Amino acid sequence: MTRLLALLLMLPLLAQGAEPAAEQAAGFQLPIGQVLSLGPLPISADLLKENSKADELRRALVMQLSEGGLPSHEKPVSAFGRTLRWQHAQPAAQANSDGLMVWALNLESAAFVQGKLEIVGLKSISSWRNGMSEKDKDGVIELKLATGSHALLLMHYGRDGDTPPSLRWVGKSARDHITTHLDPKRRVSARLLSNAETATSLAVSNDGKLAALSFSARNDTAGIDLRRVEIRALDNNRVLQSWTSGQPSALAFSPDNGWLAWREGKHLWLRDLRDGSSRLLLAEHEDLGSFRWHPDSGSILFSWTTKSEDKDAKVKRLRALEDRWRTFRDNSQLFQVDVSSGLVRPLTREASSVSLQDIHPDGGRVLLSQNLVDYERPPFGLVRLFELSLVDGTTREVARLRQANAVRYADEGFWLLAGPGLAESFASSLAAGAHPVDDRKLEATRTPVSADDRSLRGSPLEASAKADLPNEYDSQLYRLSADGQTLRLMSGDFLPSIGGIELLRNGDLLLPVTEADRSPLYRYSTRDERFSRIDTGVDQMDSFVVSGGANPVVVLFGTDVAAPQRVHAVDLSRKRIRVLVDTAATAYAQVELGEVRDFRFSNSSGDEIDGRYYLPPGFDASRKYPLIVFYYGGTTPINRQFTGRYPLHLWAANGYVVYVPQPRGAIGYGKGFSSQHVNAWGEYAADDILEGTRAFVAQHAFVDGERIGNIGASYGGFMTMYLATRTDLFAASISHAGISAIASYWGQGWWGYGYSGIASRGSFPWNNRELYVDRSPLYSADRITTPLLLLTGDSDTNVPPGESHNMYTALKLLQREVELIEVPGEDHWILDREKRYVWWETILAWYDRWLKDEPQWWYHLYPETAPKSDE
Repeated sequence: MTRLLALLLMLPLLAQGAEPAAEQAAGFQLPIGQVLSLGPLPISADLLKENSKADELRRALVMQLSEGGLPSHEKPVSAFGRTLRWQHAQPAAQANSDGLMVWALNLESAAFVQGKLEIVGLKSISSWRNGMSEKDKDGVIELKLATGSHALLLMHYGRDGDTPPSLRWVGKSARDHITTHLDPKRRVSARLLSNAETATSLAVSNDGKLAALSFSARNDTAGIDLRRVEIRALDNNRVLQSWTSGQPSALAFSPDNGWLAWREGKHLWLRDLRDGSSRLLLAEHEDLGSFRWHPDSGSILFSWTTKSEDKDAKVKRLRALEDRWRTFRDNSQLFQVDVSSGLVRPLTREASSVSLQDIHPDGGRVLLSQNLVDYERPPFGLVRLFELSLVDGTTREVARLRQANAVRYADEGFWLLAGPGLAESFASSLAAGAHPVDDRKLEATRTPVSADDRSLRGSPLEASAKADLPNEYDSQLYRLSADGQTLRLMSGDFLPSIGGIELLRNGDLLLPVTEADRSPLYRYSTRDERFSRIDTGVDQMDSFVVSGGANPVVVLFGTDVAAPQRVHAVDLSRKRIRVLVDTAATAYAQVELGEVRDFRFSNSSGDEIDGRYYLPPGFDASRKYPLIVFYYGGTTPINRQFTGRYPLHLWAANGYVVYVPQPRGAIGYGKGFSSQHVNAWGEYAADDILEGTRAFVAQHAFVDGERIGNIGASYGGFMTMYLATRTDLFAASISHAGISAIASYWGQGWWGYGYSGIASRGSFPWNNRELYVDRSPLYSADRITTPLLLLTGDSDTNVPPGESHNMYTALKLLQREVELIEVPGEDHWILDREKRYVWWETILAWYDRWLKDEPQWWYHLYPETAPKSDE
């Protein structure tokens, strides 16, 4: 069946009575044998036809019929005590009924198509495609179908006169053909990727017996977002309580296991786990922030923001570079609410915002941080770390650090995450006359790695450094003394980059890390000073929590590179994984995905460059496929998440092979590898992308080397423009939010100067023209010959839209093939759901135009670009 589906996806089906392909624009009959019928349904046709709620009633039915996925022959449907089954449509019999009938068609389009579906011989038709209503006029439905699978439901009231029921497709042109089939398997779609129910937050009780999960989904038929919260027993995965809710931004069990707290907009809710009742603890608290339980379970500490009140000012004098940020003048302080009485008391009153880093286990003090303006040294900021006594309100400053990504209490002193250069900045930040830095403790001593990590030896993780300066995004683990005077590096030879810290009851640490293109979890033994990898059962761990008992349990959710989200419970003592939720068995049960394979090569410098590639569903190695090369090139690898802002499986489902290289400069491959990002601005990354693409094409005969597209975003968008000045290897290029002039991004992007303080450390426009000018694509725009699509949100504060405008202006004046598409109201990420769909369609339509010689989708989206007819 899989092979049959593959053929249906790629070739037009000459169905019963179909004309030759050259005549399909005139129309052809769809085979009734490839239509499923349900009914007549147990509902009065007369009562339904004239009912003022008829549309809503039909929508309710479609919502339920669509929930179970595409129908299949003999699939049962229960209604008002009767069991109906989907059957092959028999016009002569079933269509004679005057009752409400439902027909289902599974349509496939191998390219973007436009046409009409003409329905003859059926009464009072209403239609729904992929759960959404389609307008029809006199039995004719105008359809515009993107490449992929489409489920069409037709409601009608039986046969209309003596004309035998029939379905006829009339394409706008001979290329606009579709096929039908009965296999419920389908290709992944944009709406499924964004609408499928997923876990969004989680918590685990301190005793490891309960897990709380919040879920979010979208129902397009009803046009609503669906959100709910549930509490499960971890011993048997039984749902104990469940309720609908707004989107909770956090879930947290009290340490005594008596309460579950969650924040919902302006409110903080409590649920009593003993009787299931809910209680509103804080109501209408505008700009309520994150929260944490006090260890005694009697109170909750939370942040609360006071917004800046200078909206009516006629002018604005910037107080600092950070004053360009919308939230810079807002002030977030720490408060505490008593659970019993509801009494709230302020804990801090600082001139600028504070952040809660940790609460001491004894409950008597908390660890806070403040970001201070300071431009003396890169990365041009300062973190003030201080303690606050909850007993008498006194404070004690611990240290002022150039970097501090996360800080937690240790048994003595503090655990600290920061970049490899913290040692140097720490030494320089000590006040004159203070205790000197312990050089012996700062040295990068070799940290033992467990057997689980030995497979990394000989990989690019051991690449030698080719730059003198470290990449400060490659986060390391440190131990800071209680007096703030002594610092020790604990992860000297640990290759992954560490992203967070959670403490276990015995003092060990749980560390989420970036390791190559995976995001696993490690345990750090404080006694042995050793790292060991924990099997979480997923490639990409997106979130985790851990219980506080003697036998800790981790609850997490994540994905694999070719499998959607799962929620797992991991018993750390028994090293056992229990699957709590698996969306592959629910939302994606009928979806056929292409295979994902690894591809590595050795570059001309002798480094092994990691990578992977995605194959279309129904892959045929004897065919030639167009290729999309997707990269970042910045300081993080493209991880193995199932989906995201750039849906690689969707691209593959549209008939593309997708290659993802991980060029030099990325964290997760060791400090020598990541350091090659500093002061490089594309130098090493461009070489690796070009060498990798050529090697990939040479080793895979199914790739059409004349039809290669490339795409990157942010720093990857810079890479697209930079590559376009160096090569004509690519037939079509896309840059989303790309940097065209490094100096203008440095000065105008909200984080440009801070990012450049790491990526371009020591280099400025006045002392390194080679980097800021010669490496900027704008100054070599005359070398670009590849058709280039520039995408940007028109409200992007990270990489301002002007970076795309720079290149658009240059290429327009040079009369090159260039398009600029702005997404109104969107920042660096395209978050609005419907705008995201058009953004995704624009990307695929651009590639269809240049890599498949199929411009119809692009011309449909942007008709003013279509060639003018001779008429």
